[in-house]
Amino acid sequence: MNKKLLAAAVAAAVVASPAAFAESTVYGKMHASIDAIDYETSNEDNYEVNSRASRLGFKGSEDLGNGLKAIYQIELGIDINSSGADGQAARNSGAGSDGGGFWGTKTRNTFVGLSGDWGTVLVGRHDTPAKMAFYAAGNERLGDSVIDLNLGNNLTGAPSTNAPIGVFHEYRADDAIAYVSPNFSGFTVVGAMIPGEDNKATTAQTFGSERDGIADHYSLGAMYKGNGLKASVGYASYDLDGPSTVNNNLDDYEVMQAGASYTMNNFSFGAQYEDSENPGGTKADYTAWAVTGKFTFGNNAISAVYTYAEYEPSSSVCSNCDIDRGGWGLAAEHNFSKRTKVYAAYAAGENDYDTVGVDDEDDDVFS
Repeated sequence: MNKKLLAAAVAAAVVASPAAFAESTVYGKMHASIDAIDYETSNEDNYEVNSRASRLGFKGSEDLGNGLKAIYQIELGIDINSSGADGQAARNSGAGSDGGGFWGTKTRNTFVGLSGDWGTVLVGRHDTPAKMAFYAAGNERLGDSVIDLNLGNNLTGAPSTNAPIGVFHEYRADDAIAYVSPNFSGFTVVGAMIPGEDNKATTAQTFGSERDGIADHYSLGAMYKGNGLKASVGYASYDLDGPSTVNNNLDDYEVMQAGASYTMNNFSFGAQYEDSENPGGTKADYTAWAVTGKFTFGNNAISAVYTYAEYEPSSSVCSNCDIDRGGWGLAAEHNFSKRTKVYAAYAAGENDYDTVGVDDEDDDVFS
């Protein structure tokens, strides 16, 4: 598209949005890092410029009377350092990354819904309640950076090769039908059901079970915030079952997470835990935990994170294939304002393999 025409189209969308949607807001986030990477796991040793969950969004509401509102949000991921055509964008196009340019059809949280004194109902693409609960625990100290606790926006289980210390699953679901309760003295509960939308002509042949219900996958979360304490628990169940004639490694995937953090004056500290069964549908057990802390002074802050995870496939699938992953990270940040910050961060992780003949691997990155 002609650059002038594209610029005009974007400007028109921004200007027109308040007219098209009552009480509309344009928002976004630009986050870029310069990373010195040494990933022994994936044989990477180089420098990279990365866009970290940069985004552009539009959200708003319309008052329908009697306390009822119609709400909407449109949020697109943006890779601010690539047109999407180079090798870096191709490598980053997997789970948990921004991909290249605008995501287009692969949007971030994008939904329509209704809100009132009774709570909020929304339909669209959205974080699962388990993911919402994970963030509500307050243990993510410098989100979207190299000390991010996220394993990846996916359903796989083994420790990631491109997340030095990330060990916790979090998932943004398509086709979500979610309910968020009002705040009751600091407590909030969230629930979502996700239709499997099985294509019986093809998917049923591949997976063997017809996921055609309204709640083939579902997730729940409960959160509390008050008096310096943040605490949450989240659960999600994904129907990934398949017949032994097709793939005897597939099974339902369940994940449970719990976490809490406490802030006292300038100090904040917390812990997070996860226990998963059959991540990625494979017959495996996965556990992960982390301890985190943050010290704030003036416009500055120092964060520290330690993580550990164990991935244990079923012996019927692979014997002596366990993976232990330990990692730690430090970050120092300076906030010029509520909107703008700079930081330096370092993260180091190690994969310890039980597989005979496979050496342990160290990864580290300075950002």
